[in-house]
Amino acid sequence: MKRLRIALGFSICSLFGFAALAAPATLLAAQVQEPVITWAEAASYMGKTVTVTGTVVRTHDSGKATFLNFSADWKDSFSAVIFASLACEFQEAPATLLLNKEVRITGKIKEFKGAPEIVIEKVSQLQWADGSAVVTSANATPRAALITAAAAAGVRLISWNIENFFDELDDPNSRDEVTSPSFVTPDRQQRVADVIHALNPDVLCLQEVENRPLLEKFNQAYLADLGYQAILFEGNDTRGIDVAMLTRLPIESVTSYRHLRFADAKGREQKFRRDLLRVHLGGKFNADVFVVHLKSQFGEEDADIIRTSEAHAAAGIIAAEMKANANYRAVICGDFNEVLEEATIQEFLKIGLVDSCAGTDKYTYNQQPYLTRIDFALFTPALARELQVAAVMDRIEGISLKCASDHYPVKAELNSGASKRVEAAEE
Repeated sequence: MKRLRIALGFSICSLFGFAALAAPATLLAAQVQEPVITWAEAASYMGKTVTVTGTVVRTHDSGKATFLNFSADWKDSFSAVIFASLACEFQEAPATLLLNKEVRITGKIKEFKGAPEIVIEKVSQLQWADGSAVVTSANATPRAALITAAAAAGVRLISWNIENFFDELDDPNSRDEVTSPSFVTPDRQQRVADVIHALNPDVLCLQEVENRPLLEKFNQAYLADLGYQAILFEGNDTRGIDVAMLTRLPIESVTSYRHLRFADAKGREQKFRRDLLRVHLGGKFNADVFVVHLKSQFGEEDADIIRTSEAHAAAGIIAAEMKANANYRAVICGDFNEVLEEATIQEFLKIGLVDSCAGTDKYTYNQQPYLTRIDFALFTPALARELQVAAVMDRIEGISLKCASDHYPVKAELNSGASKRVEAAEE
């Protein structure tokens, strides 16, 4: 449960005095202790934070989440949910570890499909019946510095949706609290950092980052040795997820298209559901990088129309630059939320952009049953000439990518500036 951002302009001591505060210390401690109830009583405590006790009689791992049930009539009774990103922090799969075990679960009870539920967002919310901790994996947070890849001779670009990268604070201006889990744990931040170190990109295009303060804090705490600068504008998403960039190349200009308005196929006014971020990077790269996260599939046919209109608007911006300059250097990358054959991606291919991973049979969204390639890095012909290799990174030795995000990264290696670096070294 997220903590609401509230600034208190007074102290409790100033209201009651130190002596008055100290006297009923045991009373205050009792007041903050959560009520302990059985799983059968959970429906009577909707919206309240409690500790639920009971024996797990059924588990189900959907791939996206593990469900803990306490009754054979599981559809209409209390359950607890552990999402895949947190499941990685247990010594073994929670579906196996917790089956037929008596446990204590602390959290806020909410309604899901008419039944009471607690989403377990931290391992510390879960205890054995005697109050002892459920031990996490000893390998939950390997040190990333041990597996940092060598720097690229040219330019290495990565695009990656890092799955609901939220802080623990409740932003009253967005629906950030509706996502489960509602924040990224330190263990998953470390796993994301492990992947970034293992790839060591010069340009890292990110999707689903909540805000700039979180990105800056993550960069400083986990990636300080990589020398990145952070770029993020607050976009239009109602949950607060944004597109962003980390780069160590010279930043020459930054443009947000979050205020751009355009029409869809039905003549309705639309906007980018998140943002279209444009960054011109100088130095050895000297190219525009566009970062996008297009409308999701939620909404069926109407969602398709909106997403295609976003693609048409983004492609139009790039096409205008290509018309003005045949040697225009740019790449647009991110989560396009659509497969190659559909209209969304075709908007970019029909203006001549090059799919860097064309022909691959690998998917980028890694959760069953929707194993599809919906993340792309599309290059203008002038920049595509410098492509050496591109790939969907579905395997990195020693790292569980599914424990970091529900998307795999897309990597592109370019020889931009590589010859100049060799000449400088020879001098």
